[in-house]
Amino acid sequence: MLKHRFYTIVTLLVLIVLSACSSNQQIEVEPEPVRDPLALAHEAAAKGAELYENGMLEQAVIAFNNAIDLFEEAAPLASAQDSVAYNIESMQLNVAKSHVDMAMENIEMSLFDDAIMHYETALNIYKNHKPVRISQEELDEYVRATYNNLAIAARDAGQYEKALTYYDKLLTIEPNNKEVLNAKFFILKDYIKDNERAFQVLEDYAEVAQEASAYIMLAEGYAEAGNFAKAEAAYLLAEKLRSDADMYTRIGNFYRANSQWEKANIYLEKLVATNPEPSTLAIVYAQMGQNYSQLGNTAKMIEYLEKSVELVPNSRLALTLAGYYNGAKKWGKVIQYSTMVLQEEANNSTARMLRGVAYYQQKNMTAAKADLERLVNDATYGTQAQNILKAIK
Repeated sequence: MLKHRFYTIVTLLVLIVLSACSSNQQIEVEPEPVRDPLALAHEAAAKGAELYENGMLEQAVIAFNNAIDLFEEAAPLASAQDSVAYNIESMQLNVAKSHVDMAMENIEMSLFDDAIMHYETALNIYKNHKPVRISQEELDEYVRATYNNLAIAARDAGQYEKALTYYDKLLTIEPNNKEVLNAKFFILKDYIKDNERAFQVLEDYAEVAQEASAYIMLAEGYAEAGNFAKAEAAYLLAEKLRSDADMYTRIGNFYRANSQWEKANIYLEKLVATNPEPSTLAIVYAQMGQNYSQLGNTAKMIEYLEKSVELVPNSRLALTLAGYYNGAKKWGKVIQYSTMVLQEEANNSTARMLRGVAYYQQKNMTAAKADLERLVNDATYGTQAQNILKAIK
């Protein structure tokens, strides 16, 4: 009995020992994967691109920024082939582009303050980025474009002084940018209604640039504002810097628009001296003829109108000439210019009447009858034509 009990205790001890040994065995656990920030960065970049394509711009920005953080984390162990710097640059430019697109969406919805915020964010990226593969010229163009967009957004928001600030920053980059100066001029003139500051912008630019185009811009601005004296002075300064056909045309047109017929002809004569092509010269001669008409110099008017139609036939001018020569009883000239009109306008009853009368006065009754018979039912000249036809019979 004692022996049996001892055996049982020994057996129990053995079981306990075996159990203890069993509990000390190690359980194999799968090792955690090694973190690969470069791979994660590429995943984040791809996700950002997908979100951008789907128009989810805010989420795309988050993904692109996440990719930037991961690329920066991977940089210390990355190789040159991993192009980490280039990838970071791409992500930064993607972030900027996303903000630009969000700004454009905001503008479509007239959310100008939000648009300005997004443009400012993009601008900050462009200004602080050090080029890797993108050229500095491209980056500078992004900066210029963003300043311009900011100015437009601020203007549309009614923040005119803020718009001028953006234009001024753009002018520090491109001091002689005519489009920017013009935009600044019109904000001051049309929105702020400050003509003094507006024209000072153009005055300062013209004096510094000493370019004919600057004085032309100033002259056109004064002309539009109705300030003849200052417009004339600016045009004359422009002429000193550049004397050519374009300048003479501009100044001639300016004087014509202000009824300064004699001065206009001085510049049109200068334009003639540049030997323009016949079609242009015909227009110039016609304008000079019209100017002489305004001056009451009929002889000069006819001289220049004839020069014009000799180069390029013009029914309107030819009819004027035919009418003049009818009064002067120069029947050959009447026939010449009436025929020119009828070659372009076969149904012009005035020209046909003039020619019919001229033929009649020259005793060419057959030709006169041919013209006048076509006018017997004309509301204006019918009675006159019938009377002459009766005389012919």
